[in-house]
Amino acid sequence: MAQTPIPIRIQPLTWRAPVFFWLPLSLALAIGWPAALFTTDPQALAPILAAGAMAFALALAALGAGWIAGRAPKERRIVVLHVVLAGAAVAVLSPWLAPTMSGASLDSAMLFSFAPLALLLGLPAALVSGIVFAWLALTKRPAAVASAAPVAPTRSEPPAPPRLRSSSEL
Repeated sequence: MAQTPIPIRIQPLTWRAPVFFWLPLSLALAIGWPAALFTTDPQALAPILAAGAMAFALALAALGAGWIAGRAPKERRIVVLHVVLAGAAVAVLSPWLAPTMSGASLDSAMLFSFAPLALLLGLPAALVSGIVFAWLALTKRPAAVASAAPVAPTRSEPPAPPRLRSSSEL
């Protein structure tokens, strides 16, 4: 007997249309807002923008892999979680990446001591960036598209088995 498919109750997120407008806008706002806080220090702009770009590259790669595998995110919190986890990874690695960008030389003890501070500053920035990106770039699937999903055929009841007769009816 063929199994009827389980109906999809929560539709996956889709890109907000037109994608060529909303995706660059959401990425620019999500990556650029931390750099806007440091307008007085132009040397801090490049590492902040690079860290945001690396975090979003990791997050979008993970989301894309899930999308290709057929597991598109169904809620915005999943997208925010991907961005926060990628931001945490970049924040922990940023003390080792920043000296190579600035040309400064730091010993390993200083790099290990900067890692918690970078995580403390990077996690809230990643959270806000993930929320901005998820709300601007993604939307729920419209109802018209959701109703176009294939409808499972209705099952008809199988015929009842023949009734057994008792010996008194014979």
